[in-house]
Amino acid sequence: MTIRPRTTALLAAVAVVVLGVVGVIVFNTTRSSTDSSNTVTWWVPDWDWDVATTLVQQFESENPSLHVEMVKTTGATVANKVSVALDAGNAPDLVTESIARTKTYIGKGQLADLTSLYDDKMPASDFAPGLTDTLSVDGKTYAVPYRWATNALIYNTELFAKAGITTPPTTWAEFIADAKKLTTSTVAGTAWPMQGDPSDLTLRFLDFALQNGTTIENGTPKFTADSVQQALQLMGTSVTEGYATKSSFELDNTGIRDLFLQGRVGMYLGGVFDADTAAKQNFPVGTAIAPGPSGPGVQEGVGWTYIVPAKAENLDGAKKLASFLGRPENMASLTLTFPARVSATQDAKFQTDVRKAYGEQLAKHSIPAPNDPRWTAMIPFVHDTIQEIALGSKSPQEGASAIMAQAEKNLGGAK
Repeated sequence: MTIRPRTTALLAAVAVVVLGVVGVIVFNTTRSSTDSSNTVTWWVPDWDWDVATTLVQQFESENPSLHVEMVKTTGATVANKVSVALDAGNAPDLVTESIARTKTYIGKGQLADLTSLYDDKMPASDFAPGLTDTLSVDGKTYAVPYRWATNALIYNTELFAKAGITTPPTTWAEFIADAKKLTTSTVAGTAWPMQGDPSDLTLRFLDFALQNGTTIENGTPKFTADSVQQALQLMGTSVTEGYATKSSFELDNTGIRDLFLQGRVGMYLGGVFDADTAAKQNFPVGTAIAPGPSGPGVQEGVGWTYIVPAKAENLDGAKKLASFLGRPENMASLTLTFPARVSATQDAKFQTDVRKAYGEQLAKHSIPAPNDPRWTAMIPFVHDTIQEIALGSKSPQEGASAIMAQAEKNLGGAK
């Protein structure tokens, strides 16, 4: 018997839910056999596991009455696993979770108030701009962010010199002019990730809109028609006019990095891992603050945080562990991109030549990305609209009108 694609997808979806439920049951069975009064259970992503194990040993040494039981999660399963556990009221004591999903849990009343953890040793003012605000409701903060990342400008220093460009662009006008200078028969001035995850492209679009009048209020984008049209104009016409590669329609983030490392893209907006990769290969790479309309341009930040479920069995122990992990030195050791606390960025691993621009971008010119599920639902529409403009089948003005109408419908209106 042949299994149809829709049947296969249904079975896969059921399997994910079943695995989540089974995971919760197994977790509860294990938990019931231990003494919850001195055990703190922490769900940790696999990418943090090794360093987290070392930190837990240090925590237990400082707190001999507490034992930390670690449970490994993965990027593919953590969202469903945490959601099922919180809905069932059987969550662990501490969870490492995406900041983007935290607002949903706060809205359901599923998280403990962690406001008391923010004191002289961990002041909210030491976190990236607006970061704790996006995790707060009615003056109460429900999470401790620890990992934070954003895009900055990555450029090929040799191609810049060859084109007679002496400094990286600081404004949109300079970005466009430099991209045109860099463009030859074998090199594209820039590129956009129009394939792969739609949110990679819409992240760039929203960054440009935020630089020119759009805002994020309580996790929800509030668009202005002019800022949307200007963002679409910048991205779409770069392709139609030829200074962004037409291969953009076939590129995701990795594809752009590969073309850059082949010397076929002069500059682009990318993450710190791309810059690190180029530096490790001794590639002629430079980094700079993202250009804006008339100066430094804001970029959205995304990252991970610690949350304590409201029904955690060891609430006090979980708060102690969250506070311990929130120390600058511990945050720095556990973070691969950038730490959420500005003081933690003084660690040597964040001070390399290519990383300095990212540190300044995060500390001075970043804003938390939207965490409203209604915006997430809009992303495919915005992505397709950008593509239509880049194909020349729709003007930036028409695209802006379409996006504004969709925002009115999905987000409850524009500014």
